[in-house]
Amino acid sequence: MKHNEMDEKKLEIFYNHYKDTFEIQKTYLQRRNIYSLVALLLLVVLSFQISNPEQTVRISNELIKQQIGEITINFAFINSLLLFTFFWVIIMYFQINLIIDRYYSYIQGIENKLSEYLTPFEISREGKTYLKQYPWISSLVHRIYTIVFPSTLILVAIVKWKAEINLYKENLCNGFFLFDSAIIAGLILLTVLYLTNVHFNDFKKKI
Repeated sequence: MKHNEMDEKKLEIFYNHYKDTFEIQKTYLQRRNIYSLVALLLLVVLSFQISNPEQTVRISNELIKQQIGEITINFAFINSLLLFTFFWVIIMYFQINLIIDRYYSYIQGIENKLSEYLTPFEISREGKTYLKQYPWISSLVHRIYTIVFPSTLILVAIVKWKAEINLYKENLCNGFFLFDSAIIAGLILLTVLYLTNVHFNDFKKKI
């Protein structure tokens, strides 16, 4: 096989890999949108539960009554289940965000490789060109994803823990309180680690 034919074959393989990788990235972006919506919905429910615990119990029992029958669920169980579900969704949300960030770096690497074969033509849709003309709305959304939302999570977690202390103040050794406290601590730690990772990577990109 001649040298030019080999280069053309490599170019074809790189370009197909580039397209496939970008399609995978699109599925991750769709999943992030779903996790974002679920997390926001649970955040609203959690906030309502913090401010109106008795109403939350009544609504929960009514929903259970409609779907299952005459069963009264302990408020502490509903509370812990809601917290655990929220924590799990946040784990998935942070994980998909980190995967997306890594994939963008990988896609930019493929673009650089393709550009070597296509000189002087350059493929830089997700890399240099996009960053050079970075839309202000994208910058705003990025800050919401990486600063506002995580900071809100930490704030809600602290408020929730204070509400837990008031709820179980006569029995802080209660199993539900200890479980909820562990979930809240895990949520705060996870969020701080996420913030550190994201903004450390942003700092490295500017160097």
